[in-house]
Amino acid sequence: MTSSASEDVAERAVYRRAVESAVWGMAAVNFEVMRSVMSPGGDIEFVYWSTLPDWRNQTLTPNPDLIYYMAFMDPGRDGPIVVDIPPGTDDHVLNGSVCNIWQVPLEDVGRFGADKGRGGQYLILPPGFDGEVPEGYIVLQSDTNRVYALLRSVLPEATQQSLNGGLDYCRGIRIYPLSAADNPPETPRRDLHGELVDTRIPYTLAFWQALDRVVQAEPWLARDRAFAEMLSSIGIERGTPFTPDARRVELLESAVREAHAWLREVYRNEPPFYAGRQWFFPAGRDFTDGQSHNFTDGQVYPYTDRAVIYHMAFIGIKRLGIGQFYLVTLRDGDGEIFRSDRTYRMRVPANVPVSQYWSVTMYDGEDHTFIRGNSKYSVSSQQPGLVVNDDGTVDVYFGPRAVPGLEANFVETGDSESFELMFRFYGVGPAVTNKQWHLDDAVVVDPTRLEPLPTAHPDR
Repeated sequence: MTSSASEDVAERAVYRRAVESAVWGMAAVNFEVMRSVMSPGGDIEFVYWSTLPDWRNQTLTPNPDLIYYMAFMDPGRDGPIVVDIPPGTDDHVLNGSVCNIWQVPLEDVGRFGADKGRGGQYLILPPGFDGEVPEGYIVLQSDTNRVYALLRSVLPEATQQSLNGGLDYCRGIRIYPLSAADNPPETPRRDLHGELVDTRIPYTLAFWQALDRVVQAEPWLARDRAFAEMLSSIGIERGTPFTPDARRVELLESAVREAHAWLREVYRNEPPFYAGRQWFFPAGRDFTDGQSHNFTDGQVYPYTDRAVIYHMAFIGIKRLGIGQFYLVTLRDGDGEIFRSDRTYRMRVPANVPVSQYWSVTMYDGEDHTFIRGNSKYSVSSQQPGLVVNDDGTVDVYFGPRAVPGLEANFVETGDSESFELMFRFYGVGPAVTNKQWHLDDAVVVDPTRLEPLPTAHPDR
């Protein structure tokens, strides 16, 4: 074999391994990008938004109808860490989760979590911890050095009074090292309102730089040891600087774009949740089952499904389908990808089986974020002025320009070419997951023939 042929074989091997490593590493890169943007100092602190999120929140598929409180923690460096959750109230309900860097939930928090809304002290232990564990804690054993908490204050209604109450409740949440439990310090809090917070996953060299930071900071899990060799062959290895030359950068950037293209193709062709309709949950059963127990049971390690979800969203939920559930659609009822220059109507059937609220949110179809420059992103059952039809259904519209008289039920497509929709169920009734209640597909409508909706339903 000539030198040129040998180099070609070696480059193809690097490319193949890089594509597969990018798919495997997607969830951890998602975490690392969020951490490095929101909490680069690594200190114990809360970051939050003091108002409902606007388009400057360029995280992946955020919820625009509640308050986010987030914390990135490093028990591997700081030792055991306490997350102290106060009791919830009827007016201020907390839904949340604590996850490792792979987005695997260590536990859910709040009304549908381990404390069942009564509040509690969650104690996060670092990998290999063998010290004494005090009584009275909800103990979470992490297998990664770093973890994060995403806490959502679910508002009973979309009013400033409710928002203020949610913020007051969240100020009672504290995080501190176990070593300071006898006299816990106040937790620093940093308001991100008004800042551009861009945590979109980069499909460039920055992807590999983020993955290298993960490899340098985290232990190898037994199930992932094969990827230690794969990453080493492309230049990422524990204790070694990642300094690819120009040709290697070209190969790695091409490979991560290929991985992204494959994941988008899988995402666009997920099987429907309801037979004959376009709504889907963006992962298979192997993933949802495995995620709840950290992939320790069974014969399958569905890291491809994991990558499909975490190229477009973040956070893991241990009890998916109880506190929250999500469905996504990219297509209208005819199977065509949503186009931002068309107008669509989605009819939400009556009696949505939720105990908290439902919402449908529009995201940019290219990068799964709020459409930049928009001022409205969703329609929810909490929304003031929401018009409900006499039969209990709700018509929600999406299109380039809101039709006069339909503004309360309309979301504009703004500066986008395509879009996707996510339907959220909060406080999930059994009729959702057993499919006794069905979501209808969106259909194309002629905006010039739409009429203003009647006066808002009296109970809204």
